[in-house]
Amino acid sequence: MGFFGKREAPDDTTGHVDAIIEAPGPDPEKQQVAHDEDFHTALPQIPQVTPTIDPAVEARLLRKLDLRVPTLLGFLYLLSLLDRSNIGNAKIAGMEEDLHLTGNRYTWLLTIFYISYTLFEFLALMWKIMPPHRWAAITVMTWGIVATCQAAAQNWGGMMALRFLLGMSEAAFGPGSPYLLSFFYRRQELGLRCGLFLSAAPLANTFAGALAYGITSGHAKIANWRLLFLVEGSPSLVAAFLAWFYLPDHPASARFLTEEEKEVARARSLRRSGESERVTGINWKELWQTLLDAKAWLTALMYFSCNVSFSSLPVFLPTILEDMGFTAINAQGLTAPPYFASFLVTIATTWLADRLQQRGLVIALSSLVGAIGYVLLATCTSVGVRYFGVFLAAVGVFPSIANILPWVLNNQGSDTRRGMGIVILNIIGQCGPFLGTNVFPGSDAPRYIRGQSICAAFMFFTVILALALRTLLVWENRQLEKKYGTAAERAAQATTKGDLTLGEENYGADYRYVLYNGIRFSITDVSPHAARIMPILFQDRAGISLYDAQFSGPTRGPISPHITEQVVDRLAQFQLTCDDFQVPKENIYVLATEATRTASNSEEFRARIKERTGWEVALLSKEDEGRIGALGIASSSASVAGIAMDLGGGSTQITWVMETEGTVTTSPKGSFSFPYGAAALTKRLEEAQKQGKDAVKELKSEMTRNFQDAYRQLDVPDALVEMARSRGRFDLYLCGGGFRGWGYVLMKQSKVNPYPIPIINGFRVKREDFHDTVSVLDVVSDTDEKIFGVSKRRASQIPAVAVLVNVIMDALPEITHIQFCQGGVREGFLFNRLPSEVRAQDPLLAATAPYAPPSATAIKDLLQSALPPSTSPIASIHPPPSFTTNLIAAIANLLYAHSQVPRESRSAAALHSTTTGLLSSTNCLSHVERALIALVLCERWTGDLAPMDQAYHKQLSRCVTAQEVWWAQYLGRVAVVVGDVYPAGRVVEGQWRIRIETGWEEIVKKGERCDLLRVKVRRNEGVTAVLEDVLRERTEKVEKIGKRKNWVKEYGVRVGVSIC
Repeated sequence: MGFFGKREAPDDTTGHVDAIIEAPGPDPEKQQVAHDEDFHTALPQIPQVTPTIDPAVEARLLRKLDLRVPTLLGFLYLLSLLDRSNIGNAKIAGMEEDLHLTGNRYTWLLTIFYISYTLFEFLALMWKIMPPHRWAAITVMTWGIVATCQAAAQNWGGMMALRFLLGMSEAAFGPGSPYLLSFFYRRQELGLRCGLFLSAAPLANTFAGALAYGITSGHAKIANWRLLFLVEGSPSLVAAFLAWFYLPDHPASARFLTEEEKEVARARSLRRSGESERVTGINWKELWQTLLDAKAWLTALMYFSCNVSFSSLPVFLPTILEDMGFTAINAQGLTAPPYFASFLVTIATTWLADRLQQRGLVIALSSLVGAIGYVLLATCTSVGVRYFGVFLAAVGVFPSIANILPWVLNNQGSDTRRGMGIVILNIIGQCGPFLGTNVFPGSDAPRYIRGQSICAAFMFFTVILALALRTLLVWENRQLEKKYGTAAERAAQATTKGDLTLGEENYGADYRYVLYNGIRFSITDVSPHAARIMPILFQDRAGISLYDAQFSGPTRGPISPHITEQVVDRLAQFQLTCDDFQVPKENIYVLATEATRTASNSEEFRARIKERTGWEVALLSKEDEGRIGALGIASSSASVAGIAMDLGGGSTQITWVMETEGTVTTSPKGSFSFPYGAAALTKRLEEAQKQGKDAVKELKSEMTRNFQDAYRQLDVPDALVEMARSRGRFDLYLCGGGFRGWGYVLMKQSKVNPYPIPIINGFRVKREDFHDTVSVLDVVSDTDEKIFGVSKRRASQIPAVAVLVNVIMDALPEITHIQFCQGGVREGFLFNRLPSEVRAQDPLLAATAPYAPPSATAIKDLLQSALPPSTSPIASIHPPPSFTTNLIAAIANLLYAHSQVPRESRSAAALHSTTTGLLSSTNCLSHVERALIALVLCERWTGDLAPMDQAYHKQLSRCVTAQEVWWAQYLGRVAVVVGDVYPAGRVVEGQWRIRIETGWEEIVKKGERCDLLRVKVRRNEGVTAVLEDVLRERTEKVEKIGKRKNWVKEYGVRVGVSIC
């Protein structure tokens, strides 16, 4: 937020703070609060645009992901389920007798697994902390070793220890796998992929029965149950290597994707969470918030209810079938058909839930089918009906589980919250097997009525929980729609604003980059004589960031009463300042952007300001911000035409800007915004460096592709390209604190050292100098030396900015020159209020007009006539193109500005006039203009300088070319003639005293033909003898500037002056 008072003309004040916009999601069963990402920068946000997603490429991407990620995870999960549940097959294959599993010992073998499985559920968070391919490989290898070692168990105690270790290692894999899938898929796609993964459970039990049948039906040299553990445990040892080499950590690391497909994956990630890559680490505050979320506990209770049946079915089904009268071998085989049916239904229901976006109803229906199956098993005696009940139980239980997992992932909106949601889900849910594995005691055989009834009751309970959670989410989404509008309204709003980066998740990248900018105050003079350059009469800054105030943690809170009172106190102080400057109340504006506009207590905050000061807080819309940002750059220079970029702490924006006769235009598509701000990129670069060179290389490649794509989609107009061609350069305009810090470092490491102009605005460098990141980093690495204009915080970000600079130059090879700009929100807002005819004024002329002599035009014509209109015939010498008509006019305006300064100080005052003198507060001048004006005016007052000023003169001369320095000295000496002939700067019409004509002549000097600039000074017949003597004295000095000893670095022009 900023506060600006102004005087005279209607003016403005602008404030700028960031904010997040929240919106409900499209699924009535998903609580979704999406956010728009908007980062604070010196150039306000122009609407953001996410890179376009090609549907064909996206479809190809999904096919590749589906073939690799959920299928590989599903295969690994299948192995874990085989190793977990084959104990039921081993029991009827002779293990019970060999290990003497009397009483409830077998039940304890089942229970101990789930005790350790529950105790180590927190390991699911390791998927976020450690690279997933490494974590998966470690866990698969661990359980493979333990599962295989079960074949060597000699007693019940040994088997108990192995089952405990098996539960621990599998807890590290299974519960976190759906969480890993959320890294790759968007919310509406996640259900089917979880279904593909979890369908491995019934598929494993399908093969478990058939495989167990094949293994245990032979006559091996070792016990059949030992062979079963050995054969089914060994594949996991091999699969661990598959996980290490073939499981990607995220789309960008997937070697099976092309660069085009990876780019689409990043764009999908931006649409999902607001960031193109996942960030490692855990947010502890989000963990606590998840613990307080009722939705997490409701899904956990559903998971508990389903797990009562889910855990008991595989381990007791062979026994139940055997007790129906089937032989042990046939019982093994008859478990396969129900599980295979469940495998098909699991995939079908998850696909249907994704398609209809009605996961709660699908869970309720599946659970109802499972409940009916258990009722048939408990109440019927017919073998056929009971076997049909087994089918219903299987096709009800497994699909319910498969839809509960994506539901908890859908309704926790950040990686940390999803991870914690999975932990809660499993800690509560995995208590279900404690009950499920103990409700089928052998004494209840053959019908196990008690166990079947308990399973049926819990499946009915799941139906109730699913409908209850669905009702809760429908209610919460309606509340969100009342507050933020419907999904259709939000989408329409985003399309209108060009903002296509609506994160689909509750807490996305919008919250990661917290900037510190403060509240700015200023009083600006926009009276007619000064409107174009908008001189600042007063400015101040309060170190209060409303963005930080709301996002001190990862979740957004209101603006606290303490911060509100701090803001109000500073406003009250500024109100007194406005009174001191006699600023009319109607000319005081308090503007705010997103952070204030969308704060949860925005209305109360603004009401408190009005109560204390009487000022209304106006909220700047995104559309206004985009145009004002372009105007801010246009206000800082004349005839802006090129690519414009802004670098703040959190984001980098790119667009094109062109100003023609006061009309500023930008890309109709707004700007492209990427999360490569100075602070944000510093963080990402540090994380990439920890991962190794490949990660850094991938980050740079991502950035290059994004900027290249953005440039293509900006549709740079032909008029801008033609203007660049006519100028012989293609300009890149940079603003924002991050780029300005880079500019100051470039000044520091410039060949001109110390650099004499301390003003960043108008500092221009060529591409090769801008791109010399090695030299810049060498300067910054000297931590003992303070760099002017660069704070310690900015200095720490320079390495990240260096990466960005390299990327920009690689992505935009057409750029030839770079100019740094000071213009931002304040300048753009005020510039916006100026009439187009005022905006069209040349800022150089507007800045110098107050000092113009009475006959400024006539004086300008005299100076202009001293420059030859044509090129010399031999060496093709001509004045440099920087000596424009407007530059000559500005010099004419300032020709007498220092006449009241003591004679000894005139040259020095003139020399410093553009940096610390008359024009120091004018932000619209380039460094070349500042240097040339200073050099001409210094010479105009004879150029007599003290030693310190001589050193400054030398440094300033190095900021321009030798050609420009010589012509500046020549023109300065001509200005001495003009000033002496017209000491008051007044030329009476019809009573001219001198006229100047210039042309080229050929002369022979030491046997060589060379050019001579012939200057003819025609005097009027009425000129006095005294003035004629003055003319001769002054013109001799003009002629002397042409002598070789007065040339600049071997550049100069021979001059001959004649008075006639």
